[in-house]
Amino acid sequence: MKALLKKVVPLPVRVEIKKLGHAWLDWRDPVAGKRVPSRRDTFIGGGDFVAVGEGFFKTLKRHGLRKEHSVLDIGCGQGRMARPMVDFLTGNYLGMDINAAGIAWCQAQYAEVSNFEFQHMDVYNSRYNKAGTQVAEDYIFPVETDRFDMAFLTSVFTHMLAKEVENYLCEISRSLRQGGQVLATWYLLDETSQAAERPHVDFAYEFDAVSRTSVKSTPEAAIAFDTDFVKSLYEKAGLEIVSIEFGHWARPDSAYMLQDLIVARKA
Repeated sequence: MKALLKKVVPLPVRVEIKKLGHAWLDWRDPVAGKRVPSRRDTFIGGGDFVAVGEGFFKTLKRHGLRKEHSVLDIGCGQGRMARPMVDFLTGNYLGMDINAAGIAWCQAQYAEVSNFEFQHMDVYNSRYNKAGTQVAEDYIFPVETDRFDMAFLTSVFTHMLAKEVENYLCEISRSLRQGGQVLATWYLLDETSQAAERPHVDFAYEFDAVSRTSVKSTPEAAIAFDTDFVKSLYEKAGLEIVSIEFGHWARPDSAYMLQDLIVARKA
């Protein structure tokens, strides 16, 4: 039924319906917790804000995040991943996002956390930042070269086009120290995921030779990429893939998160 509704109900209408539902939940069961936005004001995807953030925090630690690391969070949104790191990280954290309201919210919420910084990326995206003045495929991250020990992106490349992703991976590589790691989530297309039933998201429309989308009118709403193409982008950026954890969006028996996760290291 959910998949059918996605096909017949336009995306903007679904967004407004979801907002109404969240407003009702906020009235019935208000959100409690420091640095947790209300449901109706949360714009960074589904799932429990706290549980999703803490779950990915465990993933970061499992892949080597240490207290003293310098961390780059690309697509930080409203600090879902930043929140659980406040009492852990002694190194520096930089969160960047194309949503100005989300950055302003984080800057206010984390004002007293001296080693945490948030910065707006003035980048155009037809789904999430139509007012952006810079194009993602040419965007230069406003950070120093060889600055970070770890970078991560959760559900960012799932909303970007091929040339944009290529540039971001190169910029991530530039910003990482030698041996630094990047963890990024994807929807990866291979024989298994192409053949699987996909109740969470279905990439029914071909966008170009290397990607498919679930929303024909707004491709950036959700994009999946050919796995071999993605691997070639990492190689081009000087990033060595350490592991791929395939999510349960196309592999129901997976013990990992919804999306696929690629862990890579700067060679």
